[in-house]
Amino acid sequence: MTKNILLKTFMAFLLMSATTFAQNEQDVDAIEKARQAKEAAEKAAAEASAATEAAIEAAANKAARDARQDAKRKKEEEEARKLAEAQAAEEAELDAAASAAAEAAKRKMAEELGIEYEGLNVSEEEEEEIITDSLETDAFVAKEKLGISIGGAASVGVLSGASFTSVPLGGTIVITTPVGFKLGPFDYTVSLAFGGYQGTYDSNEDSEFTGPTPILDEFNPILAAVGGNLTLANLVFAEGHVGLIGKGSGFRGFAGLSLEKLMNKTLDLPINIKVGSEAFISSDMGSGNPSGWISLGLRLDYSL
Repeated sequence: MTKNILLKTFMAFLLMSATTFAQNEQDVDAIEKARQAKEAAEKAAAEASAATEAAIEAAANKAARDARQDAKRKKEEEEARKLAEAQAAEEAELDAAASAAAEAAKRKMAEELGIEYEGLNVSEEEEEEIITDSLETDAFVAKEKLGISIGGAASVGVLSGASFTSVPLGGTIVITTPVGFKLGPFDYTVSLAFGGYQGTYDSNEDSEFTGPTPILDEFNPILAAVGGNLTLANLVFAEGHVGLIGKGSGFRGFAGLSLEKLMNKTLDLPINIKVGSEAFISSDMGSGNPSGWISLGLRLDYSL
């Protein structure tokens, strides 16, 4: 009986030990699971935080790119607007200058033809101002004329006094100064005249010569005189100069037609052509007696 009691006691001890071990084993598994769950939660939180930061960074980068592109677009639009405004202003100035120049040309042409012209209500001063402003905008500076002209004329003699049997040939240089004034319908300007001519006297060709000895003289009269020019409507002109001709005092005159309208205003050339007759009279042509000659003259003037 005692043996049975001991056996039962031993079996009960074994059962209690197994139960206690199993309980301890269950407690260990629960702690491990809790630890693992905590680690998983921490990992998930870290991943969520990283994802949030990445999303914020991406959003910030996108906003920065969009802002940069928007600023660049606005800058390009502003530059394009300014360029368009500048081009429009330049075109407007050029159009205004062209219109004013055309109006001035029409008015001048009408004046030259002697007809009335009713154009735009713009004065000549306003036209000049518009054209000048346009030229200044294009950084163009026009050279102002000095008002001086130099002319060279070929003088071919056709008629002379008794001092010559061969009518003098030569050339005349006239320097026209900017000094002048209005004389009624005429424009008067002061000018200087210089020239050199060649002529001869051969008694064998003089039917009125009655001397015993033949005479052959060469005359080379020079001209140095001061005077002025009269011009009417830029078409008819007359010049008169008083000074030295030959060896005495004398007068030189030149009159005819001027092509100034055609050369200057129509063809816009800085030259003028004058055609007319030239006359020379001197108190001493070189032989002690007064004489003179008439020639045909063709002169080319260049304006400075």
